[in-house]
Amino acid sequence: MGMIYSVTVNNHASHSAYFMVFQNDPTQLAPNALSLAWFARFSNPGPTSRVKFQWSVDVGFAWAETGELQPGVQFTPTETYEPSGANNKITLDCNRTYRFVNPSQGPEQSRLYLAQSTAIPARSAAAVGVTMGGSTVYAVQARTGQNLTFSPHPKYFIAYGDFEEGDVIDVGAIGNPLELAYPPGVYALTTTLNADGSWDQPESLALSNASRLRMLAAA
Repeated sequence: MGMIYSVTVNNHASHSAYFMVFQNDPTQLAPNALSLAWFARFSNPGPTSRVKFQWSVDVGFAWAETGELQPGVQFTPTETYEPSGANNKITLDCNRTYRFVNPSQGPEQSRLYLAQSTAIPARSAAAVGVTMGGSTVYAVQARTGQNLTFSPHPKYFIAYGDFEEGDVIDVGAIGNPLELAYPPGVYALTTTLNADGSWDQPESLALSNASRLRMLAAA
């Protein structure tokens, strides 16, 4: 397992909703790929209300029968594949039902490879996605003979609204997202969502803890 990243959010918002963590560049997977609500959690605001998300950067693939993949539909994985050893390539096949087959070694170990066999129907009801930390980040409609290559360069964002984990989203329509930029050597961030909808600039957990200790000492 790789490094564990986390973000803790103090919820001082004016209403209850879902915090949603997502990544915003689905073209890393394919030109027509879409982003998903990677993680989502409902939260009621309050003076001491906090929500924490954490994840690893271990990557893999998933498939789901979504019908036409578009914003508003749900991607709920039926099967996942996490590379082991040198086997960083998998093939999506269809023999009455979809399935991952033939794990093998791709050309470069720094990338992931997803082949789609000629048995995939021309108008496929399935979609394939890339996972990180066990949840699907991006997805694209499965297509016969389509070959995908993924090299992870994640940029993380958080938003507040009406989302559920696995929702296919239009990142351009997400209101007021906050980028979670992790400086080198920092893996835990803290931020606050305020009543006016603004976000506090994310700070490292160490700085956040120091601020809390100063406040406690001054009380």
